[in-house]
Amino acid sequence: MNKKSSPSDSAYQSNQYRIEVSCQKEDPEWDAFVINCPDPHHEQTSLWGDLQRFGGWTPLRLICRKDSEIAGGVQILEQPFKRFGTIGYINRGPLLAVDEPLIRQTLIDAIKNIGKTRRMIYLAIILPYKGQSFESDLLTAGFCICPERLPPTTSMKSTIVLNLTPDINEILMKMRKKTRQHIRNAEKGGLTFRVGSESDVNTFKQLLFVLCQKRGVKPNIPPGDFLPELWKAYAPKGYLRLFLTEFAGEAVGALMLFTMGDWIRAWRMGWSGRYDEVYPNDFIFWESIKWAKKNGYRFFDFVGFDTKYAKALIDNKPIPQDEICKMSFFKQGFGGEVLPLHPHYCLFFNPLLRFMCKAGGTYLLNSPILKNFFAYSRKFRNWQ
Repeated sequence: MNKKSSPSDSAYQSNQYRIEVSCQKEDPEWDAFVINCPDPHHEQTSLWGDLQRFGGWTPLRLICRKDSEIAGGVQILEQPFKRFGTIGYINRGPLLAVDEPLIRQTLIDAIKNIGKTRRMIYLAIILPYKGQSFESDLLTAGFCICPERLPPTTSMKSTIVLNLTPDINEILMKMRKKTRQHIRNAEKGGLTFRVGSESDVNTFKQLLFVLCQKRGVKPNIPPGDFLPELWKAYAPKGYLRLFLTEFAGEAVGALMLFTMGDWIRAWRMGWSGRYDEVYPNDFIFWESIKWAKKNGYRFFDFVGFDTKYAKALIDNKPIPQDEICKMSFFKQGFGGEVLPLHPHYCLFFNPLLRFMCKAGGTYLLNSPILKNFFAYSRKFRNWQ
């Protein structure tokens, strides 16, 4: 469906704000709002919503307006759940132009209303990085913290962000000594760095698959033509970048990043597994950081950090060497700030299931009602 509508139902209205439902395949006005928010994220753009057809999702947006201006909103993905209704998913939303209680309440009311209207059984919310003001409002509105086994099954509950506002030499000096040594060795070792183009997307995919095989995990991207379609949607608008590092003309590593507002996010990486002795991964991140700094971005998001490791660092507690996540240790070497993210929230629209979830989730998780749900929700993944 490629249209907008403005429901007149009073549940969508407040004295100052009205909610508009958008199902447009591409919504430039909404995307411009997302990009200019203080906490923008690509998964809230209509471009991302359209790409989720690869996973069987359909997007809709609740746009909160004051007069003609967008004050806030949220993109919801939904998917049929057999014959029983649908399941809903919000990632890194809702978003606000200015954090005001009335806008938050208007959006939460609209989310609950649309969930009932569209016969949602279950709705999951992963808040924006700076979405802490929503937490108490969600709990008051009947949401609860997701029990561990309930989807979305994303491991990203912490991240690490590098502030790019200091001088580049100051950024370098705040890095771990070993990381600086690796960068110097890489710079002397014959590696080269370049910005990739559409013709390099397949090379990136191959390197990503090799890295996943090396780690013993499945590639964490949707199947099919997702990557070429992702490039066509975002790259021409300047919202997606691909960087490659090469050795003697051979592609060794690749990094794909989203660029929105003040933020640049290292979304996915690939590595051939070769030339480890010249530190190609340290090199590609350092060159990406320099590129981001030069092009005016303020925050470099490494996207993901081991939660247990993050908690130990924040609490200033030691963590056994054998429990340190190697990838998180690598990211920490660049000197960023570990950022614990918010709990994931969910809402069951059935009163009994909602009560069981709020009671702690134990009864809910052991309930035969959810056996089929768990089997079905294996594909309820977060492609963040």
